[in-house]
Amino acid sequence: MIKGKVSDEHNVALPGVNVFIKGTIEGTSTDENGKFSIKTNLTGDAIIVFRHIGMDEVQLPVSIHKEIADISIQMREKSTEIEEVVISAGNFGVGDRNKATVMNTMDVETTAGTDGDITGALRTLPGTQQIGESGQLFVRGGSGDETKIIIDGLDIPNPFFTGVPDVAQRNRFSPHLFKGIVFNTGGYSAQYGGALSSVLALETKDHPAKPSTVIALIPYGGQVGHDFLNKKKDMSGGFDVGYSNFGLYYKVVPQNVDWLKAPESGMITANFRKSTKGNGMIKWYGYGNLLRQSINYPDVEQQGKMFPYSVKNANAISLSTYTRNLSEKWKMYAGYGFNFNKDHIEMQNTLTETTSLQQQLRMVFTGKLTHWSKVNIGTEGFHLNITADTLQISQPLKFRDNEAAMWVESDLNVNRSFIIRPGIRGEYNAATGKAVFLPRLSFAYRTNRYSQLNLSAGEYAQKPNYLFIAENPALHFTRATHYIANFQYAHKKRIFRMEAYYKDYRKLLTTKPQTENNGYGYAGGIDVFWRDAKSVKGFDYWISYTWLHTERKFMDYPVLAMPTFASPHTAHLVVKYFFERIGLFVGSSYSVAAGRPYYNPNNPEFLADRTPVYNNLNFNIALLRKWGKTFNTFVFAVNNLTGNKLIFSYRYATDGSYHVPVALPYQRSFLIGWFISIGQDKSREILEQLP
Repeated sequence: MIKGKVSDEHNVALPGVNVFIKGTIEGTSTDENGKFSIKTNLTGDAIIVFRHIGMDEVQLPVSIHKEIADISIQMREKSTEIEEVVISAGNFGVGDRNKATVMNTMDVETTAGTDGDITGALRTLPGTQQIGESGQLFVRGGSGDETKIIIDGLDIPNPFFTGVPDVAQRNRFSPHLFKGIVFNTGGYSAQYGGALSSVLALETKDHPAKPSTVIALIPYGGQVGHDFLNKKKDMSGGFDVGYSNFGLYYKVVPQNVDWLKAPESGMITANFRKSTKGNGMIKWYGYGNLLRQSINYPDVEQQGKMFPYSVKNANAISLSTYTRNLSEKWKMYAGYGFNFNKDHIEMQNTLTETTSLQQQLRMVFTGKLTHWSKVNIGTEGFHLNITADTLQISQPLKFRDNEAAMWVESDLNVNRSFIIRPGIRGEYNAATGKAVFLPRLSFAYRTNRYSQLNLSAGEYAQKPNYLFIAENPALHFTRATHYIANFQYAHKKRIFRMEAYYKDYRKLLTTKPQTENNGYGYAGGIDVFWRDAKSVKGFDYWISYTWLHTERKFMDYPVLAMPTFASPHTAHLVVKYFFERIGLFVGSSYSVAAGRPYYNPNNPEFLADRTPVYNNLNFNIALLRKWGKTFNTFVFAVNNLTGNKLIFSYRYATDGSYHVPVALPYQRSFLIGWFISIGQDKSREILEQLP
């Protein structure tokens, strides 16, 4: 006879624990008092196993020669990623490791108005602004330069296509590359730096399920790609080649821009993956792009006289990473990033060529110190080399810089419902000779199985643009302090989030009378998000709302004022319905935003004028068909369905005598596409991600 009692870490009796002798069917369960008894005729050495759905398994070696009594076992709560509380303040995540799945790859592809653009889809989430003249992400009162985009932990300094003025450019990367999309709107981890407002962290996919070929056909271009996978399924790779030319499309669909050369672009990407020992993986991702475009641009100082503005861009990226487990509790990450970008811009008989080369090394170690604490320790370094040459005007500007950063951060699980994350990051910039130390602290408390509260506060810093450092090497890092309070509920494909935040800006750049760090400001507001993909089968919708109050004195602002990239009220409604029987998907999105400030020299009050209210309705439809060994998707989409004249700002002559609106470059845009997958039936993958 084997007798005993099982309790938790707080000596509270545990009923319902399965207790059995390993390798046999002899066992029982604990009663309401946590007690158990097992009758057995076995003798000799044995192992008694204790199992409970919410506890870590315990195995107790014993020697059975006579009755064993008074066995006392304490079981610890499991630390499974699905059940444990996680930090979510300021974080919209996608992937198995994030408690609240807000958006996945298919969300990006099927959200009307985005045309498959990752940042376009993120603009339907709270905290983002509707800045239609730029493709950048403007988050919670911050400028587009205050958002960083990283892939597999490595910085991407030029994530958007180089474009002409007042025409938004897409980001360079397809959502199908990524298994994880984590959008940090503030209060983010100490492992991230170099951004005052937000970080968009993307993680590339692992091995595909099987080899496949994909062909995409659209009116202004096409793309073909192939993925291979070896028989052992431990090595894979692929490539994509694409070409686009908007010339014919712009002739059919009227444009409000006088295009001299419609955007023309060629692209190639490649990737390689190899599984290694220690549950490790080597990954490589490469990207190359050539682009050119040209417009007639109105000069407001000459009463709208048009002059050519031409852009040529070459961009190349190489990202290499290696991950592996060092032990059962520790794992490592190592990464090397290479980024090349060259812009060739001609305007009013002036030619400017800017070439930049950035290299990055990053090393991270994560592991468990105890069963209740985890630690993340890392370091990274950057080397930047820029040459800017304005021909026939000045000598070339050559700028070199080195940066280094280190951080340490720990997750302390006080109990199953409460976690504390303290962290600190240090950064050093060689060009300015300045260093900063950035403490950060977050708390998360799970109120019940499906909801939790989060608090976060921290210091953030960003290096000034190289042009400003070249003018004044004594510049400091610009700084911001984030304070965030968040409530989140997530259960059965329903998500509700409410978040209040405040950001205190200081040492912002000012350019008058000279370039210094005399700027300051603040941003505060409330974000609300609700998504329901459960109530009606096949129907998915989300609603988001942002209230923002922000002012800053920076750049050439003479006084504290709401910046031109901020709107006090922004709301979105996204709806989708999938008719599974016939393979038909229908979606729509509607966005509305209050007017933004713009500079009018005729108004003595600085930035007192406001643009009209932004109203934008989009629609899309997709038909899914399987023919033989091919899986086909036909897409039709219309952006700005009602044809509203969307005005984002106005550009005035210095004396105020002439102005032109900065508006959407089209009345409506259309997309017709045929996407073919050969060799791999992706219907299940797509259906699992649809509502």
